[in-house]
Amino acid sequence: MLDPVVTNSQLPPLTEQPWQAINPAYGSVLRLVIALYVMALCATAVAYCRLTGAFALPVAIAAVTLLLLLGFALILLWVPRRVKHTEYLLRQHDISVRVGVWWHSTTTAALNRVQHTEVVQGPLERLYGLSKLLVYTAGGAQSDIKIPGLTTATAHQLKNYVIEQTAAEELPNDPE
Repeated sequence: MLDPVVTNSQLPPLTEQPWQAINPAYGSVLRLVIALYVMALCATAVAYCRLTGAFALPVAIAAVTLLLLLGFALILLWVPRRVKHTEYLLRQHDISVRVGVWWHSTTTAALNRVQHTEVVQGPLERLYGLSKLLVYTAGGAQSDIKIPGLTTATAHQLKNYVIEQTAAEELPNDPE
């Protein structure tokens, strides 16, 4: 059996496909998560200062200042770009997600390789009516596709479509 070579001109271009943006409310979830982490780290620095005495006060002030500046920078600069640069693409035979502000990553999974899917919703996501779709493929212990920032209805619709396509691939073409 021959294994013909596939050239670039025969490949379907992903860039011309209708990529779907995630819900902009996901930015609020990311902002809250960053704020909670910054507050926890600042509280740790203050507690450390109180436990070790006054000599650690300048170090604690510097640490809190740096943490606050980093938190504000992430909230103002990184979060909007992260939301803008997170997209997904669902086609008949595969699902793709691309993410990344500085480091770009595109992950694609063939639907005939899907083992199971999950719709996950944390407390902050629940507050905004958002969910994350996780798609697990054969041979992996962790999810291969993670699409955050979906409305819960959209996440369940995508999950159902993936399940239907996976089941259709498994059905025999020749009824006996």
